[in-house]
Amino acid sequence: MTSLPDPLAGLRGGQAGSQTADGSRPSAGSPAAPGSPAAPEAGRGSGRAGSAPVDASQVKTTTLHVHGADARSRGLQRAAQAAARIRATARGYDELFAHYDISQRQVREAGHASLDALRAWDPEQFAEVSAVATGSGMQVTDLASTVARTEILTLADKSRPQPSECSTVGWQAPGASAAAQTWDWHAEFAACWHYQRVSALPGEVDHAGFAEYGMLGKIGMNAAGVGVILNILNHRDDAPGGVPVHAVLAGLLARARTAAEAVELIRSAGTTSSSVLTVVDPDTVVMVEISPHGTAAHSQPGWAGHTNHFLFPEVAEGGIPLSGTSRSEERLASVTGRCEGAGPPADADALIPLLATDPAAGLVSQVPAPDAPFGKRTATLVTVRLDPALRRARLSPGIPQYAHRATAEFVLDPPERAD
Repeated sequence: MTSLPDPLAGLRGGQAGSQTADGSRPSAGSPAAPGSPAAPEAGRGSGRAGSAPVDASQVKTTTLHVHGADARSRGLQRAAQAAARIRATARGYDELFAHYDISQRQVREAGHASLDALRAWDPEQFAEVSAVATGSGMQVTDLASTVARTEILTLADKSRPQPSECSTVGWQAPGASAAAQTWDWHAEFAACWHYQRVSALPGEVDHAGFAEYGMLGKIGMNAAGVGVILNILNHRDDAPGGVPVHAVLAGLLARARTAAEAVELIRSAGTTSSSVLTVVDPDTVVMVEISPHGTAAHSQPGWAGHTNHFLFPEVAEGGIPLSGTSRSEERLASVTGRCEGAGPPADADALIPLLATDPAAGLVSQVPAPDAPFGKRTATLVTVRLDPALRRARLSPGIPQYAHRATAEFVLDPPERAD
C-alpha cells in the first residue's frame, strides 16, 4: 500500500463543524462554518495504535456524492473523491488487526475469502468494490481490511477486550416508525467515516447515510423509505470468510423497497459473523439477528431496543458477550427503561433523550477516558436518527447530547414508479 504521512497529524482539538454539499445541511447553531479549518476532517485519521484519539464531536464531516453509469464507474468515482482517506482507513484496520495478534497472512486469507463470498452473492457489488480499490491505488485484498473488517476481527482472541458497541432504539407504528442509534467504536477511528449520497444504478434506489472510507454503505436510509442500523453480536462459532456484513448493508440500502424485502436480502447472504440489523420502513421496525447458524427476525408494536447480545431464542444458543467486561445488558436496560411510559415520538429526533446517558457512566453515550489504553478507547462516533415515512436520515458526530452542534440531514425523493 502507498505510504502516507501520519494520518492523525493536525487532528487534535478544534470545534465541531459540518461540511456539506447538495442533499445535506448543518443544523442551526453549528459552531463552525462549513469547511472551517478549526475542525479535524473525517477521513484524515486512522486506528494507529498509540495515537491520541480524535474527539468524535470535533470531527469536521465530509459528504461524498457517488454516482456513475455502472458499478465500475461508480466505484472509480468514489475513489476519485477519497483515495488517500480510503488507504488510510485500511491501514488503520491493519494496525488494529496487529493489535489483536491477527497475522498479515490471516488478514489476507480472510479478506480474500470474504471477497470471494461477495462476488458469488453480489457480482455487481464486488465489481464496485474492486473499482474503489483500483481507483485508490490498492489491491482489492488490501481494501478487504475495511470492507470485511468485521469478519476478519472474528480471528481475534475472544478473551481480549473489545470496544463497547452500539445501542439502538426503535418505535413501530403505522406510518410513523422511527429508529435511532449510537455508533460506538474505537476512538482512533473517529475521523475515518463520511456522510454520503449514492445515486442509483438501474434496478436500485438512491440512498444516503454514513459509511467508513472504502465501504459502499453502512447505516442510512434509501429513497423507498427503508433504513438500516447495525449492532455487532458475538457467537462462539463466528468465523471469517463470509459475505461481509457491511456489504449486506450496502446491498440492502441499494435494493430493498420494503422491510420485508430487506429481511429476505439479509437471509440470502452467506454470512459467518454475528450481527443484528435493525430495518425500518414507515410501518415497521424489524430486528434481524444473524448468527453463524441462521437468522431470526422480530418486530413488535411500540418500543424496541437492542445492544450487543442475542435476544431471540431461535439463534441465541452459542451467543457470548463481546468481552468479559461487556455491559450490553445494562445498556439495554437503560434504553428500554427510558422507553417505559414514553408516548409516541414526534419524529426520530425525539429518540435522542433515550440514548443520552451521562458519559461518565460509560453506558450508551461513550466518551473514552483520557488514559485508556489502545483497544479500550470506546467512543460514540455518530448519533443516527431515521424517519422512514419522511425518507429522512439525520446524523451527527459524537454523543447524542452533542447532536445539536452539527447535524447532516438527507431527505430523498421517492423512486419513480415503473409503468
